[in-house]
Amino acid sequence: MAEERPSVTSEDLRLYMPLVRAVVAHVICNMPPNVTREDLLAAGSYGLLDALQRDTARGPAFESYARIRIRGAIVDELRSTDWLSRRTRSRLGKTEQVARPDDLLEETRDNSPLPDALIEKKRWDAHVERAVRRLPKREASIVMWHYFEGTTMLEIASRLGVSEPRASQLHMRALGHLRRVLPSTEP
Repeated sequence: MAEERPSVTSEDLRLYMPLVRAVVAHVICNMPPNVTREDLLAAGSYGLLDALQRDTARGPAFESYARIRIRGAIVDELRSTDWLSRRTRSRLGKTEQVARPDDLLEETRDNSPLPDALIEKKRWDAHVERAVRRLPKREASIVMWHYFEGTTMLEIASRLGVSEPRASQLHMRALGHLRRVLPSTEP
């Protein structure tokens, strides 16, 4: 017999949405420009909904539990949209940026990056730039527009004069090329 989940009211969601906004506020400051607050809020909302459906108790203990579920949903979303494999991200020493954004926050409580993080970011940026330069021109443009300028697939499709699904196909092909190139390229 399937377990019945408690019903969630709009009042429950309204009451606990500030938790989602608080978690997103902590995570967003360490994300690249292509990661939008709206995407993180949507993912966090799913985490909140899951927490509300799993735990009928409300109060301070629930808030701690909900924060964990919200953060987990956000991290899952970030992992699903990361164009590098987890293994590659790990090899490059950047796993914390996608896998565990809160670890960076603990190191940089005043929201300013540590000098080592700045140096590593510059190395990483140069590494990615070299990899992107090895792509065909059209694919390189898509990667630059989407990941460095925050351009949507719809806008990219318009710039290229193709349909949005075609732009997505080209994007995926570019990511496939990058996945093959980045693990073998030294930063």
